Amino acid sequence: MTTRMEQTQAANLSDSRQNKLGSAILRWILSVFGPAPACFLVEFISLAYALTDRQARLRALPYLRHRFPGARGLRMGWHVWRLFSAQGKSLIMALALANGQASVRERNPNTFAPVRDADGGLVFLCSHFGPWQAAMHCVNSGGRPVAFVAKPDRNADVDKSRAFNGREQAPLHIIDTAGAFGGLLETFEVLDSGGAVGLMGDRCLESEAVPVKFFGDTAYFPAAAFFLGAKASAPVVPFFLTRGDSYRDLVIEFAPVIRPERPKRGGNKFQREAQLYADALERLAMEHPYDCFLFENVWEAPK
Repeated sequence: MTTRMEQTQAANLSDSRQNKLGSAILRWILSVFGPAPACFLVEFISLAYALTDRQARLRALPYLRHRFPGARGLRMGWHVWRLFSAQGKSLIMALALANGQASVRERNPNTFAPVRDADGGLVFLCSHFGPWQAAMHCVNSGGRPVAFVAKPDRNADVDKSRAFNGREQAPLHIIDTAGAFGGLLETFEVLDSGGAVGLMGDRCLESEAVPVKFFGDTAYFPAAAFFLGAKASAPVVPFFLTRGDSYRDLVIEFAPVIRPERPKRGGNKFQREAQLYADALERLAMEHPYDCFLFENVWEAPK
């Protein structure tokens, strides 16, 4: 079985799944006819991947087996296809938002409003969930300058920065995790100046992961967002982006704001905070099972 460390060292799945002609056709359909026809075509493209891309299927199985524990054989194949299809549609919707062909609304703005209107920095906790490439593009940060801590995409067709074009709020800056100290110093500068930073919270690239209960088993999630929040005295705001009534309608749902506490000596570092996030992610995955793109075995302990 492939270990988490081997998965981390391996190339990202998206790096080797570039089809310039297919991407160009989808972008043309999107620009001319809108997101619905482009998403219809994705149904057939994703079926081809589900039938032929063994590596992608294997990477999808840990999540799908936990979300659909009784599924086997053809039924599991159905779930794989639905997941791949939802992933392709999510990218289309993210591009549609950047192109001005979709709009975004907040389902529960009151959850975030008191923090958004307060002074000081914010840490946004994002997930590979729904049209996640557009997440930091569309969230209203209260006018704060915003930075997103991420590894740049080598595949231009799935480059998350595509969805940042045309951002109406404060310009979004990407902090490269391959930079000095993993971008940590630059991240603290943003928070100290009252800005906001966004991080992914569902894929652990750290050697020191936090164990939590997730779909009934012990899983491991990163603590970076909570570490930053505790050091900078900044609240952590988990939020998720989903499809609304149509492919032109994106919905932001805020999970309860987390206020990280500095860990006591000898205690579990940020276990409480990570569990709150895991509970929120599980709840959203139960409601939108094919919007959770965990192509990593988070239930396997880091080596």
